[in-house]
Amino acid sequence: MPVPSSRPFPDRASSWARRHVFAVDALWALLWFVLSMSLWPFSSETPVDALLHIALSLACCAALSVRRIRPWTALTALAVLLLIQVLWSGMFTVLSVVCVLVCAYTSRTELGPAGRRVVLALLLAGTAWAFLFVPGLSPVEDLGARFTSVVAGWSTTLLFALLGTVRRRRREEVDRLVEHARLLEEGRERELRLAALDERTRIAREMHDVLAHSLSVVVAQADGGRYAARTSPERAVTALETIGRVGRESSRELHRLLGVLRVEDDPAPSPVPGLDDLPSLIDDHRSSGLDVRLVDVPPPGEVAAPPASVSLTVYRIVQESLANALKHAGAVSARVDLDRSPGRIVVTVTDRPGPEGRKGEDGASGHGLIGMRERVALHGGSLEVGEDPATGLWRVRAIVPWEDA
Repeated sequence: MPVPSSRPFPDRASSWARRHVFAVDALWALLWFVLSMSLWPFSSETPVDALLHIALSLACCAALSVRRIRPWTALTALAVLLLIQVLWSGMFTVLSVVCVLVCAYTSRTELGPAGRRVVLALLLAGTAWAFLFVPGLSPVEDLGARFTSVVAGWSTTLLFALLGTVRRRRREEVDRLVEHARLLEEGRERELRLAALDERTRIAREMHDVLAHSLSVVVAQADGGRYAARTSPERAVTALETIGRVGRESSRELHRLLGVLRVEDDPAPSPVPGLDDLPSLIDDHRSSGLDVRLVDVPPPGEVAAPPASVSLTVYRIVQESLANALKHAGAVSARVDLDRSPGRIVVTVTDRPGPEGRKGEDGASGHGLIGMRERVALHGGSLEVGEDPATGLWRVRAIVPWEDA
């Protein structure tokens, strides 16, 4: 079942008309043809004159129906047809007046600056010529009436030209607004991409510290094993030497590869935070006015500690979530729950908005949410951010898995 549109009918009709200009112009041309046929005195005309009038009317209406998709073709055809009509009948019909006014309007909306000036000049000159020199339009001996007719014709033509100018400028303004909105959207998307790239760079640098530390431990253990195996078979000594050599080479290559992510004025690397640093993080936020409670219930069985990268990810998620709670909701109560299980840790941060509610949301345009998603995606986990419909609390829930060794 089609869903009814929420837009009002005038807006939908205007949108349809902009997409189907030929259909709209053809309907108007048909209306003008019917009007021309109804007002022409066929009973007092010969069959030849009647047929010629019908042919000229059809040709004019055909040209009017393509005035916006082929403006120069339509205007040229109308100029020739109007000249034939005035010279043949020696008078202005309703359709000929409509054609002149539509030409003045269309030239201002569809043509360039030079074309607009040329067409307007030709229309004014043609109107003056028709009233001053074509017999039958006004009494020959009354030149004052002729000049009055010229001024009236010029005024009407200029009025429709002014309407066309207003229409063109309005359309240009709408186009400028649409282009401006498009550029803003592109700038926003570029900003989000840069934010994601910046967060990935930060993650890579922190992973560099984690892996470099792990490789240093491997190197130290391999060197220790080599010295302890002096009395063992020579093959064990060779294996330990190989471990130490490969570990050193891997550490150097890792430093060389990821060192490009650091800028020259970076401070000295600090210890990478993790789960053990969560109490001090929560104390810092409590001193800022946020009432935070940490619930870390250990599982019944023995669960190995998560890798340093997972521990760092959980720390950053809690840090960003508490910062957002303090920023968007003010001094409120919050709760951090850690659910540990083999190969997975689930962190949930909830906060209850203050009396004024949340002042903003770190939604799709927020860089903090981008960073959290990037970190969780690094481990193949999932992230949920939003209001909990069951409790009405703002909730950030992340599942961070890892593979047990």
